[in-house]
Amino acid sequence: MLEISALSARYGAVTALTDVSLSVENKQIVSLLGSNGAGKSTLLGCVTNSIPATKTGSITLDGEEISALPTDAIIARGLVLVPEGRQLFAELTVEENLRMGAYGLDRGRRWRSDLERVYALFPKLVERRQQIAATMSGGEQQMVAIGRAMMARPRIVLLDEPSLGLAPLLVREIFKLIEEINREGVTVLLVEQNARQALRIAHRAYVVEKGRITLSGSAERLMEEHNVVEAYLGEA
Repeated sequence: MLEISALSARYGAVTALTDVSLSVENKQIVSLLGSNGAGKSTLLGCVTNSIPATKTGSITLDGEEISALPTDAIIARGLVLVPEGRQLFAELTVEENLRMGAYGLDRGRRWRSDLERVYALFPKLVERRQQIAATMSGGEQQMVAIGRAMMARPRIVLLDEPSLGLAPLLVREIFKLIEEINREGVTVLLVEQNARQALRIAHRAYVVEKGRITLSGSAERLMEEHNVVEAYLGEA
């Protein structure tokens, strides 16, 4: 479905990614693990062509080369990013933020049914639909950010650190929602520092270190891999 081959990226003289190759199969959850500065967010930005990096290599979606397409054309093909830090429109309401997810798409009046689908996924947002986004908790804002992405009817959702800054109870809730989205048939590429939670829900995983893929395999195998356990799960 999504294939990344020999992807390298740099910002000026600074290299962020080197010869990265990975694949995301249809209806899978694939986790991308690594420490801060490893290049995970840069990889997502390259896939969506939403960062000012110079890149080489190939990015294909269902066999179509998309690396040179503008971001809106990539979204129209069903590939949507939920950025790190949520990046909501702080002064807009929950519902206004959600509707922005369908902005620019040829949706006619169907956005209303999409909105109801999002509210079915995130029942907590129903009673908060008129609340200003900036006044919500971090977990609630993350629900809005994911819901906004779902308004674009994505085939693949790219999630950048969805648990960042959240309390453990909210982290578990967010990961349950990611699993629910996947059960509905949406493919997920998940960038996450919470390796234990990410591997628990993933089918496959890749480890990124200093801009390179250093390890890959089934989530179950990586959970048992000594180096991954030691470096990312906090156990020797």
